[in-house]
Amino acid sequence: MKNLSKAYYKDYFSGVDFKLVTNPDTKQNEIVADSQKVKGKNSKLIHKLANAEYVREAKKTFFSGDASGLQEFSLEVRYPGLVTGIGFNHEAGVDGEFKLGVHMDYTSGLPVIYGSSVKGVLRDAFRYENLFGVLLEIFPEYKQNIAELQNKFKSKTLAQWTKEIFGDDKSNDKDPRSVYQRDIFFDAIVCKANDAGRILSADSITPHNGPLKNPTPITFVKIASGCKIKFRFHLKDSDGVTADDKMSLFKYILMAFGAGAKTNVGYGQLTDTNCCYIQCHLRTVK
Repeated sequence: MKNLSKAYYKDYFSGVDFKLVTNPDTKQNEIVADSQKVKGKNSKLIHKLANAEYVREAKKTFFSGDASGLQEFSLEVRYPGLVTGIGFNHEAGVDGEFKLGVHMDYTSGLPVIYGSSVKGVLRDAFRYENLFGVLLEIFPEYKQNIAELQNKFKSKTLAQWTKEIFGDDKSNDKDPRSVYQRDIFFDAIVCKANDAGRILSADSITPHNGPLKNPTPITFVKIASGCKIKFRFHLKDSDGVTADDKMSLFKYILMAFGAGAKTNVGYGQLTDTNCCYIQCHLRTVK
């Protein structure tokens, strides 16, 4: 089995004739490429490489270790998909190429959401004093479960819980606690392909340079809707709140606020297949 990360970042550009030329307008050297050998690779990458085989093979090693002591749950990616890693460079000036990057695990090659990103989404939600009120409004069918969590977390303010769970982001000093005392956030990784056997799909954004100018489409790769992503943590009990309580709250937060990039326009929506999903990414939390 090929590594999908290698296929996207290296094999994708194999055979392309890159040349260094001088731009007559800027007098600067630029790299240009023969786009003919790249055209057509987009569909090949998506439809032949990014399929369920990668998940099946990677699970033999990535998910085969001893998971005792870990808390984990899986959430399904909703339409239109999940975008992660678009800040990575994947542009060579080739017409029709995928312009944006995507986070992929170095070993398995599977697309991932970095643990630091998951931690950031959760920390950001803790900034709102009415967090539990928002969750109760979004998930009324789980009113009793959320109310019980709210009662347990009353032992401290959310600001205190933020420092307890995520560390003090206002301090330049490192967390004095041992790593064995802290809550740990691991990378979230695709654990199941969608019904079509895909883990990646293509999409485009069309930014406009002016009201009377034609848009310039930017093609990129996203985690396909219908895939399942496994979120994994090593959480600690503290002040009457168990590790499972934290995991339950994290699950509600991720379903409510989403993960990845461009959540404000609908990407990164997540749901538990056993739960009634309510779209809430475009809501304003005060």
